[in-house]
Order: sequence, then C-alpha cells, then structure tokens
Amino acid sequence: MTKQMAKAVRQKASRANANFCFDNTLRSSISVDLFEQFSDCGTLPGNGKSSPTGFVLVSVQLPEYAPFQKSILLSCTLNRELRLGSIELSSNVFHVERCVPAIDTCTLQHYVGNVPSLSQMVIAVHPGLYEQLGKLPSARDRMRFVMAKSGLDEHTIIHRGDTLLEKWCCVLDCGPYFQGKLDLSSTNVVFIKTESPFLCSSAGSQVPALKDLQLSKSERTIVSLRALDFPVSHDAIRPRPLENEDDSLFVFAHASTFLKLGLTGGSLVKITFDGISRVAKAMVFLAPHKYESGFLYVSPRLLALFKSFGVAYIEPSSLSLKDFPVASSLSLARVGSWNNGQKIFESIISRNLIKFLTGKNRILKSGDLLPVSFDSQLSPFFHDGVDEIDLQGKHDSIVWFRVETVDLENSKNYTHEFRIDGKKTTLFTQNLVSEAPLSLSQCNYLSYFGLPSVFEYDLGSFSYAKRFVDILKVGLKNRSQKKLPPASVILQSSSPCAGKSTLVRFASLHLGAHLIEIDCLSINSAQSSVDAMNNVVGFLRAKLEPLLPFTSPSIVFLSHLDSIVEKEGDQQDSGVSRLNRSLALELAALMDFCSECGEGAIFVGSVKDAAKLPEAVLSKVQFVIDVPVPSEVQRERIFEWYLESRELNSSTVNPIRFSSGYDVVVSKLAQRSAGLSPNDIKSIVQTAKTRALERNLSSESFFDEYACSGDFVIISQADLIAAIEVARDEFSDTIGAPKIPNVDWNDIGGMDIVKGEIMDTIDLPLKHPELFSSGMKKRSGILFYGPPGTGKTLLAKAIATNFSLNFFSVKGPELLNMYIGESEANVRRVFQKARDAKPCVVFFDELDSVAPKRGNQGDSGGVMDRIVSQLLAELDGMSTGGDGVFVIGATNRPDLLDEALLRPGRFDKLLYLGISDTNEKQENILRALSRKFTLHHDVDFSKLAEICPFNYTGADFYALCSDSMLNAMTRVSKEVDKKVADYCKAHDRTVSVRYWFDKVATEGDAKVVVKMQDFLKAQKELSPSVSQEELNHYLSVKRNFEGI
Repeated sequence: MTKQMAKAVRQKASRANANFCFDNTLRSSISVDLFEQFSDCGTLPGNGKSSPTGFVLVSVQLPEYAPFQKSILLSCTLNRELRLGSIELSSNVFHVERCVPAIDTCTLQHYVGNVPSLSQMVIAVHPGLYEQLGKLPSARDRMRFVMAKSGLDEHTIIHRGDTLLEKWCCVLDCGPYFQGKLDLSSTNVVFIKTESPFLCSSAGSQVPALKDLQLSKSERTIVSLRALDFPVSHDAIRPRPLENEDDSLFVFAHASTFLKLGLTGGSLVKITFDGISRVAKAMVFLAPHKYESGFLYVSPRLLALFKSFGVAYIEPSSLSLKDFPVASSLSLARVGSWNNGQKIFESIISRNLIKFLTGKNRILKSGDLLPVSFDSQLSPFFHDGVDEIDLQGKHDSIVWFRVETVDLENSKNYTHEFRIDGKKTTLFTQNLVSEAPLSLSQCNYLSYFGLPSVFEYDLGSFSYAKRFVDILKVGLKNRSQKKLPPASVILQSSSPCAGKSTLVRFASLHLGAHLIEIDCLSINSAQSSVDAMNNVVGFLRAKLEPLLPFTSPSIVFLSHLDSIVEKEGDQQDSGVSRLNRSLALELAALMDFCSECGEGAIFVGSVKDAAKLPEAVLSKVQFVIDVPVPSEVQRERIFEWYLESRELNSSTVNPIRFSSGYDVVVSKLAQRSAGLSPNDIKSIVQTAKTRALERNLSSESFFDEYACSGDFVIISQADLIAAIEVARDEFSDTIGAPKIPNVDWNDIGGMDIVKGEIMDTIDLPLKHPELFSSGMKKRSGILFYGPPGTGKTLLAKAIATNFSLNFFSVKGPELLNMYIGESEANVRRVFQKARDAKPCVVFFDELDSVAPKRGNQGDSGGVMDRIVSQLLAELDGMSTGGDGVFVIGATNRPDLLDEALLRPGRFDKLLYLGISDTNEKQENILRALSRKFTLHHDVDFSKLAEICPFNYTGADFYALCSDSMLNAMTRVSKEVDKKVADYCKAHDRTVSVRYWFDKVATEGDAKVVVKMQDFLKAQKELSPSVSQEELNHYLSVKRNFEGI
C-alpha cells in the first residue's frame, strides 16, 4: 500500500475526552464542537441527507492495553451538556462497570460511508426472558420487543458483544461484520438460552462493597504475580506518569485488587519475598480491560527477580523518588547467553544498554536484572567510536545484565535503591555470570519487547513435541539434581522445513533454558584434509567452551548436523573415510564435553536421517524423534496461530492492519493443505494478506469496509484458498505434494454399480472412523481391472475429488533406481508422502509393471521381487495404521500380478471396469463427455448409441466426442470462409478473416454448435480400440477372478 493511502486511513483523527453513560442503552453522544465539526461533511446514516441536528457517525479507538484492538463505529447524537471536545460512550458497548476507574480519552475519526446491514445476529438471553419471548408469535416480534426495551432504532449500530439489556441479553455473535445495523426485513436473528453469569447475576462485578474497603490498611499482603504481555501506554495510566519516569517499575492491578490491598493509584509500594525487596509504583487498570482481579501484573524486569516464587508480599512504601541517591559508579555483569557471547553484537548492545539506563530516570538496586533488546541485523553498522548513528530497526534479540556493585560518593557497595544520572554515574561492565532465563510459561517477554514470536506447540495435538519437551524437562531436572548426565536427542525429518528448529526454540523458551544454536551449514565442512576437519571441531569448541560454564540450564542445538559428518560408505575413498571417522570421534567427544561442562547441557541435533550418522555419534544419543509433516489437526493449529491478529500484524510497518474474516474455517484450510510444511502455511497466509489488500484497494468502498471491520483489512476464506492453490501449483513438482484433482462424478457415465461399491469401501471409514477403533481392519485397497480405456484412472481421480482426498499418482518406472536398495526406498517414500498428505489416494497405474509375480523376472539383482515385497509390507501397514490413506491399483492384466497382493488386507476389493454393454450405458457416457458442448437440437444420443457397437470403450467414446467437436469446428470454419467470400463479393473489396471477425461478424458466427451429422461422421470413421476377441479374453479373466 502506498504511503499516501496508508496515511489516508487515519486522516482527520482527533483526540477527545471520554465519559461513559450507564443508561442501559447503546446510545452515544458528542459535544457541540465535535458535532459541528463532523456535521460539516457528515450525512445521516441511511438517507445521505446532511443534518445539523441528526446523527453523525464516528469511529472510536480507546487507548489499548493490548495491540490490534478494533475501532468501534458509533452513531452519535448532539449533547449540549457535554464539555467541549468530549464524547459520551455507552457502557453497554464497552463493558464498563459503575464505580470503576475508566479510560477518559479516546481517538475519534469521522466516518462518511454507509453502515452495512447485518445478515445474521445471535442474541444470548437469560432463561427467564427466553420463556417470555417464546410466547410472542414470530422472531420479528421478539426482536421488536428487545429493541423497545433496549432503546434500539434504525440508526443504532450494533456490535458483537454488546449488552442489550443488563443481566438479561447480549449480542453473542453477528455477521458478516462484527458491527452493523439491524434490518428487521433482512437480518436473521436467532435467540439462544444461556445461564452465563454476566447475564443472570451481578456477582460478576469485581468491585467490593463499601463496607469491605480498607483504604487505611498498611500491613503486608501476599499477592500472586503475573506478567504483562505488552507495555502499557501512558494514555491508559492515571495519574498520567511523566515521560522520563521508570515505567519498567510500574505494577498494575484491577481496581478491586487495589481496594482490597488498601492502595491508591500512583503510590509507591514495596514488593518483597524470601529476602528480595524492590520498590515499585502501583497503577490501576482503567476500564475497559480484560485483566483478572486478585493478581499484580508486573513487567518482565520485575518478574525476573521473583520468577522462582510467583508470589510476593506487597505493602505501601513511605519513600519518595527524591529519597533515592544518585550512584557515582555502577558495575554490571553480562548474563551468559548466546547473544551476550557474540563479539559482533557488543557495540549495539552497549549502545542500547546506555540508552536504556539514561533514557528514563531509572531506579535500580544491586541484584536487578536489566533486559536490553536490539536489532541483530543492524549490528554491522555499529562499532567502537561510532555512537552518533541513530538507526531504528525492529528488535529481534534480547540480552540481560545484572547489577553487581554500586558506589555512592560517600558510600561503597551500596545495597539499597538508587538512581542513575547520565552525567554523574560511571558505568563498568564485568564478565559473564550465570542466571536462568525467564520461561514463556511465566512471562511472554517476546511480545512485551516486540520480538519475533515462536510458534507455540499445542502438546495435545503435537505428540512428538510433547515427547521432546518431556525428555528435555526430565533431562534438566536430572541435571539440576546431578542424578544422571543430561540426555542427547536427535530430531530427524525426511521433509525439509518440518519445524525441527522451531520445536527446539519453543522447548527452550517454554522450559526456561538458554539456547546455543549453531547451523552446521554455516561451517566449512569440506572433509578432504585434516586442516578442514580441525577447523570444524575448532569452530564448534570456540563457540561452546566460553559460554557453557555461564549458561545454565542450557540446550546446545546443532542444526543440519548431517552436513558436517556422515556415516562411512562402502564406496568412500580410504583417506576420506579415515577423516570422517576422526571427525565423528571428535564430535562424540564434544557431545561428552557439553554434558560435563559446568552443570551440563542437553545436546540436540537435527538431521534428515539419523541412520546415516556415524556409529560414534549415535552411541552418544539416547533419543531419536521423528518430526513429520503436520497432520490435518496439526495444520489446523498452525493456521490458527498464523491467523491470530498478533501474527498477522507482526511484520506490518504501516497503519494497515489485518484480521481473519468471519467466513474463515481453518478445518477446510487444513484439509486442502495436506502435505505442506509449517513454512508453506506461513507463506500461504502472507500471500492471502497480499491478495486481501489488493482486493480491498481495487474496491471503491475500501475505506467503508476498512472502518466497518474495525480498521482492519479482512482476509477471507477465498483469499486463503486461492493462496493454497498458488502454493500447490508452485511447489507440487518440487516437494511432491499431492493435489486434489477436479474430476466430478458427472464426468463419468455408465458406472453406477461400481460407484456404489466404492462408496461402501471408502465412505464408511472416512465418516465413521470410530467403527474401526476396536482393532477391526478397514479395507484400504481397491484394484480396478479390465480392458484399456474403460476409465480406471478417471474413476480414481473422481474418488479423490468426491471425498476431498489428495491424489498421488505413481507410475511403475518412477520407482526403479540403478542403486541397490533405492527402488525399495522409493516405495517407502511414496507411502510416507501419502501419510503426510492424508486423507490421500495413492494410485498405482499399470500395477502389473510394478508388482509382477515374484520369481519370474530376469533381472539378476532381484529388484522387482524386492519392490513387490516392500509394496506388500507397506500395504499391510495401510490396513492397520494408515488411517486416511487409500491405495488404488489399475491393471489390464490381473493374472500377471503377484498373488499375495490380492489377499484380504491388501487389494481385497476387485472391481471390473468393462465396456458398456447396453445402449443406456453408452448414452450416459456420451452425455457425460459432451455436457460442456453446445449441442444442436437435432442431437439424439439414444439413436447415436443404437448404432455404436458394444466393444466401444470409454476412451473410444471420448474420441468420438472429440472428433465430433473437431468436425463441427471444421464445418463452422468453412461456413466462415464462405461468409467472408460473400462479403468481399458484395462490397467489391478484399478483407481478411480477422478483419471480418473484428468488424462484421456477430456473436453467433463464432459459436461452435455440434450437430447430429458431426457425431454420425465421427462414428463412421471411428475404429474400436478393443476387438471382440480381446474383449472375450477380458471377460474370461473376470470370470476366473470372480470365481476365486
């Protein structure tokens, strides 16, 4: 989007004072000056007439406690009693309780578009009111009753979540937008009965009664600590802090918590526990907000001190800011971490540390942990002696420092709170110290500091992630208790970008462990000399040895480990083999060093195939975990993650914000994205964002839709589906991702009996998998056999389309490979891809060329016999653990297949696809093949079928229809030539056919209509592809197999 367009989204926005009205309606009003300002260019909603005394539409944005809040459209009346520059908001829209401190400022933007009517609305109703509404004759009457009681009219804008009648009913959902007007003639209103506390009881109010207030209370009170997910804007804090106040020491709580603790907003408090004591400034959350009562919400800096406890004592402090002395010198130690150990980051970290300390009036104490975030991509632009550069990047990394010693002018080793003065305080930094990091389960400091997020695995859906996290958790526990040495784990995945590195990062953040990650692809791994081997080992040791003693607990992660070391091969040169063996021994020694250095680190490596690692390395590994391509359920979780507002807008650098649409169904997205990796899904969402933005910018009503969507560009289901198709078209050839074909049952004629058999075989396990949960084996293999050209391949594609299955076609020669064992490996890969892409159909065309009878082949290596054996093993796996994978084979010669393929549990359903033996079936095929033709009224398929012999296959009928279309095109072409010649003769001039089509021809002149004569001519020239003798042979084969 252009900068001018982005700027226009927020043009003419103005600040206003905000008040809340508690009259139990959705009405809002504005002061005289704002009303006149907006009425100058405003319109009445619905009729477009200018009116100085009617309604004006405004878009309201309150200060945010969390980013990506939607703006609210309101229809406002004039209120002459309001002070200038003010708006009175409905408490039922913003969910503000009485007697609770509330936001007193907002941003207004005039809206001049049309407010859309809602197509549907769901209203949750208290049981008592629901019974009374049920007595009214119609839904319209019920809605009229609610409108009368809640003061709704044709100008009122309704929003999802609005309280219509306090304690009695609220808007549970609405669409297609989250806000719009109610139209009794078109809006479908549904009432549902609910026992929700916010409807039926006032007990949900978290403000205590007056008799429970303890404003004079001063003793210590224990309170649970929680982390703030985002920094709080100064606009949402009262009393408003000074710009240079140390906001990292602000603590927040619900108003009811303040009253129970006897605190006042803006007062200093003392937080203590187990000998740790800190001074903070208490602030109250202003309504509306979603924070819970009973907790004290603190910044990551404060929570880092109390992370081992989760609770603390809080009491009012008698100190004031001027009581804290200014330090003359301050010594900080670097907390050991990967970022703090990299020399390239030193300059930018030092610059951001000084900026952190001097940018605010920081109050520190010995033992404090100070977070410093920075943009690692900007690190090359900073070096010693260059401080004047002021580059603003997007921070992606964080380091911590610990306050060690503090000296005052007249006191050494001062141990209480102190202040920093950039002109008087001298800063020293010391070497590394060890400190356990915060875990994401305690504090999401990534979102607080605006760092890139890491996918949060749902351990209930990702079984391999749960196993990995459990292993690391036990390993870290054993390390701390010195019971056993830390474990070593290898993550393997044959598919690239399956999420191995993401899984390790998530686990380290989730468990609160330091992560030392080295990508082995960045190491020069040429193993042709001893020097090259020493360089690899030296590089790894140089990175690990200085850090491991100061990073506890820690995980050492070597990604792409197989790029620097591999298993010795029989064909390797003896010198290379010896060097490879030496490197493997050195790497095994390095793994031992990781587990023994300091308190020990857990070693994790990622590879494509763990079996290809040297024995010396594998002997040190306790666990090997497969990281597969995500299943359908896992893809749902990934789509849900990337479609959250936080992820959709994480890389947005302009005011345009994105949100997923009302119609988005992630289950359908997951079904259509089978076989794709998490990276592919992320790319799909990014492509959908681009499509949604382009679609909105091309619309004349862009600003209307943007405002009605709460100042968000809506990503629709169609945008995501289109992005998935683009991804499949781009990557299917390179990654082998199966696709859902587009062949409908209507494209197939004359196979009604076969269709019924297929429905029984495939439809049952798909719709009712619980029937097979007791251990009963399902039929997963179908064999189509019969003469060539009878539609075996077409029918397999129709199965995939009808049941929304991915389609994976395998040809026999694709499996053959000149190297020993590779042909069988290709069979395994085919079925692994099918399992990754399930629900999926694997179609083996010309199966007799892939799995002939064993023992009859002339190849000296027995390749075909091994392929058959591997295919049998994979088919056995399909009947037990291959849920959602169906195997279909097609052959003209079932008598040539290995008999073991046809036993129950493999290809146990044999379906003969013969030629059409009745005129009715032939007629159905002709209609199916020509349904996209433009037919003349003289075409009679029943007469055409009567003259067709009974040895026409489906392919012959396709040729008949294709030749008929060609005959029609030739006939029309001759007619055009004649018309052109007649035109030239009539006008005594020569024109080209192109000129005639451009200037003279009508629409009907270029229309190709297939006539009966075209079909008759094609039929007369067509020769059957299967003779009667061949047909008799196939019928005898059928009788033999049906007798088995």
